[in-house]
Amino acid sequence: MIKIPQNSDNEALRCQLLDEIYAGAMAGMPAMLVDEEQIRNGDREELEKIAERYGLR
Repeated sequence: MIKIPQNSDNEALRCQLLDEIYAGAMAGMPAMLVDEEQIRNGDREELEKIAERYGLR
């Protein structure tokens, strides 16, 4: 079994969250873009909190 580095997991979560906010913005919820900077610059803990808030975790 291949062990995926933690940093790779962070980037995957970051991409998933960015996809989510862009989709939300295109669906008529532009306020979701408020979290974009926090997602781009956040550490693992911040990303997990945002994911929970969006119902992804």
